[in-house]
Amino acid sequence: MNTKWGRTAVMTLALTSGFMYTAQPLQADAATSQEMTQKKVKIDKKIKKLDNEIKDLKKKLQKKMEDYKVTQKDLKKVNASIVETEKRIENRSEIIDDRLKAYQKNDSTVSPYIEAVLGSDSITDLVSRAMSVKTIIDADQNLLEEQEDDKQKLADQKDDLEKTKAKLQKQFQHMQEEENALETKKAENKVKSLELKKQIASKKEEERIAKELKEKEKEAQKLKDLQNTQFVSDDSNVDNDNNAGNGNNAGNGNNGGSPDDGNQSAPDVSGSQAATAAIAEASKYLGTSYVWGGSNPASGFDCSGLTQWSFKQAGYSLPRTAAQQYLATKKIDRSNAKAGDLVFFSYGSGVAHVGIYLGNNRMLDAQNNGVVVESLDWWNQYLVGFGRVSGVN
Repeated sequence: MNTKWGRTAVMTLALTSGFMYTAQPLQADAATSQEMTQKKVKIDKKIKKLDNEIKDLKKKLQKKMEDYKVTQKDLKKVNASIVETEKRIENRSEIIDDRLKAYQKNDSTVSPYIEAVLGSDSITDLVSRAMSVKTIIDADQNLLEEQEDDKQKLADQKDDLEKTKAKLQKQFQHMQEEENALETKKAENKVKSLELKKQIASKKEEERIAKELKEKEKEAQKLKDLQNTQFVSDDSNVDNDNNAGNGNNAGNGNNGGSPDDGNQSAPDVSGSQAATAAIAEASKYLGTSYVWGGSNPASGFDCSGLTQWSFKQAGYSLPRTAAQQYLATKKIDRSNAKAGDLVFFSYGSGVAHVGIYLGNNRMLDAQNNGVVVESLDWWNQYLVGFGRVSGVN
């Protein structure tokens, strides 16, 4: 050791895929220590800034969720109005048919006008009868046409609402990807902060920090690699036998499942004790609203918050985000997936959504419609794969 410079530490941290941090030789003088401290303060500020960006993103998402719920309610009202209008049209058509049958009871070839002529006692009576028949028939026909127009207007309104709903869904997906990117940057900056903390720490703290740093480096690199991975829908991933659909399965809507779909009671599944325990816990929250960033019953749940909480109650630990859970589980083929395994999805880059697989092409998950049991049919376009929590299956 060169006593002129005091204790010198040279550390090169090399990670896979070119991810590398290099610590410069340290000088023991106060100026160098102060410089390292200032660098760490700057990096910690970046971490805090990223935290604030994530919080702002969650606020925006909550507003989108409120808009989405309003759209859902409007769609229900429009669908109900369409049903009512169709009933009115059907009833009015039956009235017109019955009236014509009454006119033609004795002779199907006799029109209401001829009937009016034959039954009239005078010219004045004839005119009066003919005008009455025409008024009734015209009124019926006009009302029927108005109702048909109302039905078309409702259909157009429904189409506009469906487009709004799809647009909000896409925005929701983009926000999930954006959150993943921010979390990845945050993880990378935590590595840099820990690296500097290690350099300015006492010898006693150095070993503990070094171990933590190594773990965080690996985690940050894996998250970075995952975020940079582009997932493309692969039709070969779709189980055509299971994907045929089942009348008892929810989630056959055009934006994933809804609490109003099918049977939303606790699913009856067979599996390991750990798997059934996690599924039973998640089932307690069926029908509750989605809450971005929610990770417990008091706050509500997002997708990874629900899986993390449910498995924790069953005695198994999972990290917080969908991407972290993907990295923490053992990847398995769809054909080998069991109830209690996790199923992961991507909207393009990285992993942004997770659910608990129930078998038979179904899952239980927290998505923008709420906590639901649903079919994988609609979700197959975003499917990344299945993961098994260690010790569960």
